[in-house]
Amino acid sequence: MSSRGSGLTLMAVVLGLIGYFIFQSALGINTKVDDIPTILLSSSSNSLNISIGFILVAVGLTVHGAGILSTRGTAAGTAESVGIYCIMTAILIWVTSISLGFALIELGDTFGPAAAGAAAGDAAAAAAAGALAVAGGAVQATNVAASTMGSLLAGIGWICIGWAYRGSDVKGALSFIPLSWLAILAGLILVVANLVINQVASTELASNISGISFILITLWCLSRGVALMRA
Repeated sequence: MSSRGSGLTLMAVVLGLIGYFIFQSALGINTKVDDIPTILLSSSSNSLNISIGFILVAVGLTVHGAGILSTRGTAAGTAESVGIYCIMTAILIWVTSISLGFALIELGDTFGPAAAGAAAGDAAAAAAAGALAVAGGAVQATNVAASTMGSLLAGIGWICIGWAYRGSDVKGALSFIPLSWLAILAGLILVVANLVINQVASTELASNISGISFILITLWCLSRGVALMRA
């Protein structure tokens, strides 16, 4: 892949970030990860926006993965290869887990009428709503677990890439921001958020802190991508 192609594909992470914000706003920024009825109802009522968000995330991350892979060989040593493959595995997990989001939309389409019937006193509808909520809970738990594992692997990957870039003369478009330490910082935030804060505080707080890391990763990719396009 040419330097220009590597730069463009690397910056596709912006599409993924936009898709994430669209999905999150459609689902509800303050929605708890274990609030299954709200998740199911929001998934159904905002299915178009959520679907658009999912598609942008899937396309953005996939193209971004191609860009990451094309930079292999920039820094000597094993750390860069380990980092790239950890990030690629994380992307595979995240893109695959998007199917769980579409499953929640389908469950939500059925849950809404059942919940309305249950509120009206229909026993059969109440039983159906309960069963759908249980199924939705299982899907959501799997989704959260996949997201956490993907974030951990991505964090390890960015730490490795940052470590590999230490002492190299590789610079981004923003030359005053060292790519190595920016990558290490982004990776550390992801690891701490998902390995520590997720356990001792809450998944929501860990997700919010992880968002800071993804913004730093986007900054890294934009800076590196522009530099590659200029090469």
